[in-house]
Amino acid sequence: MGSWKSPTIKSSHTVLICPASPTAPDERHLALTNLDRNETRIFTPAILLYAAPANLDLQTVVASLKESLRKTLVEYYPFAGRFTKGEDGLEEVLCNDAGAFFTEAVVEETLEEIGGFEGCVMLSGMEAAGLRSMGFHSLDEYEEIPPLVIQVTSFKCQSIALAVNWYHMVCDGFAGMTFLKAWSELARGLPITSLPDHRRHLLAARVPPQPLGEVPTGFELLSAKPEEQESVADSEVDEKKPCKKVEFILSEKDIKQLKKQASGAFTSGECISAHLWKLVTKARGLSREDTTTIFTVVDARKRIKDFPLNYFGNCVFARRSDCTVGDVLDRPLGHLAQLIHDSVSGVTDEYVRSVVDYIEVTGASNLAWSRQRITTHNLQPTFWRFFPIYELDFGFGVPTYGGRNSPIEGSTGFAGVIPTPTTSRDGSVLINVFLFQEAADNLAATLGVQCSFAAQAHG
Repeated sequence: MGSWKSPTIKSSHTVLICPASPTAPDERHLALTNLDRNETRIFTPAILLYAAPANLDLQTVVASLKESLRKTLVEYYPFAGRFTKGEDGLEEVLCNDAGAFFTEAVVEETLEEIGGFEGCVMLSGMEAAGLRSMGFHSLDEYEEIPPLVIQVTSFKCQSIALAVNWYHMVCDGFAGMTFLKAWSELARGLPITSLPDHRRHLLAARVPPQPLGEVPTGFELLSAKPEEQESVADSEVDEKKPCKKVEFILSEKDIKQLKKQASGAFTSGECISAHLWKLVTKARGLSREDTTTIFTVVDARKRIKDFPLNYFGNCVFARRSDCTVGDVLDRPLGHLAQLIHDSVSGVTDEYVRSVVDYIEVTGASNLAWSRQRITTHNLQPTFWRFFPIYELDFGFGVPTYGGRNSPIEGSTGFAGVIPTPTTSRDGSVLINVFLFQEAADNLAATLGVQCSFAAQAHG
């Protein structure tokens, strides 16, 4: 891992992929919900690696991806539009069929020559779309933002990397993954299993709004006066030091042992999160009197009454659990799992409606997820564990690797929990933890693994 180097781009070509048929005029303006407008202004960067396709040349593969993408964008038409401001000054998606950015790139090296596969922002396609390769993107800086950016990269060994980036204010990770699954189905000549539900009015504020009388759990009020607010981009990243990545696998046996150790009716996710909280807190060497926080991201689709599971938009909530460093280190795993469980259990139908109403009353620009400030004392595990990553066959086989392309810049404490190619058979998960150098080295030593600087640090 330590010998990884950035690939050399030999050639690249970018086009816009528009829907195969035009979007209906009455669907041209997609108003965002309060939850959409309150989301972080970043792209979710997914990347998939495929072995060299058998009996298919690159030109055939790319042509198939483009044609099936055109068909997919008919149903997922917001991804072919532009994120902008409407006539009322509010952010919206203009579904004008302008097209998704699609870049085809060829690199000079084989995977072996660059030291194996690592996520790499050079392979994202973001720069070809006129966007920074990472960090925050807002309409204060860009006149409009394309919600979908794709790059297909071919290595000298003919392996293929497929990078897909979607703008988080348009949809969350669950919705993004359903798009990828639909695209892969059409690429294989199959019908889409689950069509997206674009009815964003399902998360509209009640009339009249009925917010709770206090700032909802998981949020913080920035300021009652807009002129006193600091910009999101300035406040979200406290430090821009490079992070190192610690990568390890938890087997099904490991996860069962954690659940046994927690000795309660806890989910695997709650036990894994509690385990990571202990590991990372120890590695950081923090003062025992300090407070440390873990943020748990909850998909609320199954927690809202009569709500469609195929809803396309943002329907996730970050819940926080706080504990002193001393208690994290000394108390049993079950204590931490209970804190996380109690926090997650608070995401109910009434909580969701109250949050939407609270934003309606206070304004989205005044309210921020507490998790937007991931600092040296915080941890945010993001679970892609049940996403169908290894079902994403576009006609040339399933991925050999799939996950996030990079964390948010400077986000020490970001952790990804993703499936492995064998998860469906053995229940294992791959965990990537991003920490500043000293803490990363300590964690790697505890686990007996190596760590490397996150790929974006290589330029």
